[in-house]
Amino acid sequence: MSSTTEPIRPTDDVLDETEGAAPAEQAGKPKKNKSPIDVVLDFLSSVKVGVTLLAIMIVATAIGTFIIQKGTSGFREYYQQLLPAEKALYTTLGFLDVYHTWWFNLLLLTVSLNIILASIDYFPAAWRYIKKPVLKINQAFIKRQPYQESIVLPAGSVSIENIRAACEAVFLQSWAKGPLRILSSVRVRVTENSRDKSTTIYADKSVWNRLMAYAIHAALLTIFAGAFVGGQFGHKGVVRLAPGIADDKFISQGADENSDEEFRMPFQLFCTDIQQDLLDPKKMDLSAPNTLDWHTRVIFRYKNQDYAGHIHLNNPIDFRGYRFFQASFDNVGSARTVALKLTPTKGGGAPREVSVSWQPTTVPGIGTLKLVGFYPDFAMNGGQPDTASGDYNKPVAEIEWTPESGTPSRLWAFPQDIVENLAANAPVVAAKTLLNDYRVGMGDFEKVSAAHILQVQYDPGVDTVYLGCALLTLFLWMVFFFSHQRMWVLVEPLGDGTTRLSLTGNTNRNRQGFEKRFNLLAGYLTGKTEASGE
Repeated sequence: MSSTTEPIRPTDDVLDETEGAAPAEQAGKPKKNKSPIDVVLDFLSSVKVGVTLLAIMIVATAIGTFIIQKGTSGFREYYQQLLPAEKALYTTLGFLDVYHTWWFNLLLLTVSLNIILASIDYFPAAWRYIKKPVLKINQAFIKRQPYQESIVLPAGSVSIENIRAACEAVFLQSWAKGPLRILSSVRVRVTENSRDKSTTIYADKSVWNRLMAYAIHAALLTIFAGAFVGGQFGHKGVVRLAPGIADDKFISQGADENSDEEFRMPFQLFCTDIQQDLLDPKKMDLSAPNTLDWHTRVIFRYKNQDYAGHIHLNNPIDFRGYRFFQASFDNVGSARTVALKLTPTKGGGAPREVSVSWQPTTVPGIGTLKLVGFYPDFAMNGGQPDTASGDYNKPVAEIEWTPESGTPSRLWAFPQDIVENLAANAPVVAAKTLLNDYRVGMGDFEKVSAAHILQVQYDPGVDTVYLGCALLTLFLWMVFFFSHQRMWVLVEPLGDGTTRLSLTGNTNRNRQGFEKRFNLLAGYLTGKTEASGE
């Protein structure tokens, strides 16, 4: 392929290829002394500085992940296990509450400023691809491109319209129909050069891909903004719930009880039921290795409205900006349901069997029965029932009985084998097992811990973070699955009456896909193939 020997001059007819360079990096610009403010801004907008700050942020986030943070379940136990030197170091550096430290928030703001300044610096160069594409070229321009093809044809055998149509065809995606056609965004422009009578056909696709870096910057800024808001105004803690307990506060645990913080929620949380799915229900074992799942059923009471919720393992619940998920459980054994055996004390007759829970159960002829207490290792403490330990050594249930007409009273349900000996050996205790003409005994019961500990997380910026992550995923997909591809066809009349067609082009990524299009158009220009879309 022949070319001119004249050096390229930056005239209106032929544009030099300086696209993509930062303004401060473009060749030919005289250097000048910078003010201190410019020096600081150049430093803050540096890509190297941005990458370094991002690396530091990743390390800080990892620290906040691997070190148990203040307010989370188990923090106090973790803190007490630290060595004195570790306590002093972690406290001084803020490693126990990373996301609320001044230096982490300053890091977020600095990284955000770096992204903004870098975008301002580099955006004009990227905008040139959209507003001022290179529309006139010559042979010197072609030599600088990675892809080149040339052919000489007889005079009159070249049709500018046919070349234009071919350029448009090879750039159009076969699937890009209807609204999706905008993703290809093919541009074809024909420009004549009055100086040498040549014609340049310029075609490109997906020029918007040049701006996707700034869309990614916007997504990152959205994530950082949400993280900053969450770090400034968010809190996390724990709330202990057992059936029948209501609370509108959660506790952010500190190193000791004196450093605990209490935060109030704008609604009330009422626990209706807790449940524990055991691998082997026959075992008197409530530990995690014997448990499949923990369930906490609650009601959110907000502005005189009730909203039911079911929280269990790996299934948190969000309500009014607060997230609740299972964290731990009490080591004290309890019961979810209790099977009662009502044995008549007069006249004989068959015993009655009734199952009661923490919710009222109506029994015909007797009234309402409700489980109000459970003592896994029954003991008397100051005349009141208590438990000596959390293990199921001497389980006893406390039942509230409300007659069909009368006031509620409470009685105790001992295991059946103990009930039979109470009347003779402990008449005072035996009196607490009588329900009218029935003596109450306890059969089997569904094991569950006394209470569940829920982790509470209030993060007003979390929705913004989710939005930023969704946008980041979308924009990254658009960056790597599309590319800005450009081709030029230079039509030059030669002195012997023939016409030379020179094809060149480049792409910012996806070289394999571009080569396919380039070869397709080159084949058409040389007469080897017919131009068509993919």
